[in-house]
Amino acid sequence: MKGFSKWLLQLVVALFSILLISGAPLLIAGFQRGELLWREYIETIQFHVTTLLKFNEITVDYYVGRREPRQVPVFPQLFENISYSLQLLFLALGAAVFFALLWTFITMVLNEKARSRIKLVFYFLESMPDILIILLAQLLVVIFYQQTGILVSMIAVIGDERIYWLPVLCLMILPMIQLYRLSILTFETEERQMYVELARSLGFAKSFILFIHIFRNAIISVFFQSKKTMWFMLSNLFVLELMFNIPGVMLYMYENLSGVLFLITVLSFFLPVFLLYSLGEWYFMRRLNKGGSII
Repeated sequence: MKGFSKWLLQLVVALFSILLISGAPLLIAGFQRGELLWREYIETIQFHVTTLLKFNEITVDYYVGRREPRQVPVFPQLFENISYSLQLLFLALGAAVFFALLWTFITMVLNEKARSRIKLVFYFLESMPDILIILLAQLLVVIFYQQTGILVSMIAVIGDERIYWLPVLCLMILPMIQLYRLSILTFETEERQMYVELARSLGFAKSFILFIHIFRNAIISVFFQSKKTMWFMLSNLFVLELMFNIPGVMLYMYENLSGVLFLITVLSFFLPVFLLYSLGEWYFMRRLNKGGSII
């Protein structure tokens, strides 16, 4: 019960902080003019709260050519954009974790010389900017289509179409490398522990020790590190949506920026991520406190 109270307090504080941040542009504008717009700031926060309670009535200006803008409802279109962005985000995160661990396993079963070469390749790839990765991926798809006549993926969203695997691939590469660097460091640290030497002296195979003993201890560090990786992926999501013309929430918010939409967007990302990692942390801590295995 104490742990749930702590979790609930963290959630309430986080939600309240996001609400306060949603009105921060007004304070900043006041600071630039040498004014403290506290009353207007409080009124803005109140407006955001009342608007969220009537979210079905939220509208944005929609421009058609040079005509006067007309008011169009935010929902359900925003829900579709949020859903698409979250699908890409969590698919990319899952793929990044999977391939980071896979390459870690492959690296760990090799000798020291081969390990150094693989790690050098990953360190080089990490220096590549995300825009370059996206452009190279799109270019390779175009070249492959020109040579074979087979279109393996669309390179931009048109109309109501949805593309997944190519954006997910581009979004997961740099996070995968980050997680790989952390996991290989954690695995190598665990490899030097006494329990590993004991297992080797008892005749257990290297692969068995790696998968059964080292993995279940190292996965905790990888899980907690993936929190930082998730926020890193969010910063790349806007570039991804722009380059692929994806009708996601980042591009939608960029075209219709307002305090209320900012609040809705942040909450739509924060709540699933917070719940996911809270559940994972509860699981790992529960298993550790009972002295059992992680998986």
